[in-house]
Amino acid sequence: MERRNTLKILAATTGAILASRNSLAAAADKKQSEHHKHHGHHKKAAEKTSEKSADKKISFGELNHSAAHCNHVAQMCAGHCMELVSNGQKGMLDCLQSALEVQAMSAALSQLAGLRSTLAAAQAKACIAACEKCMKACEPHVGHHEQCKECFEACKSCLETCKAYAA
Repeated sequence: MERRNTLKILAATTGAILASRNSLAAAADKKQSEHHKHHGHHKKAAEKTSEKSADKKISFGELNHSAAHCNHVAQMCAGHCMELVSNGQKGMLDCLQSALEVQAMSAALSQLAGLRSTLAAAQAKACIAACEKCMKACEPHVGHHEQCKECFEACKSCLETCKAYAA
């Protein structure tokens, strides 16, 4: 008799877990769908921050969007550079290295800004150096590779946002 009760409890618990899992999944899908509607906002936010005056404090949200955009674009640039290097274009190694570095730095900055961390200012200062290095490495390739051009522009925007935030 005890075994039957245990099985009933187990079945009921499993059902409850599955029901709550499905409801959480539905809520997550809805949230993700709403988030994807705003993907165009990432680029707009990055462009907006470059127009801001230095006397206006950058919000965590603006810092998060700019860093996330820079991270995404640097990832695409790194992938492109890897392909070129693997095809023998060793001149892309500096660009690849700096894109990977800025990707790591901007990912950390985006996370810290999303957490509203007091460490965001220190990471923003560190991200400035990574963006400058990446811009310098991408610059010779801007006229030849769209990914390098986009990375250069994203780094420039992130750099300006970081400077305004860390000021």
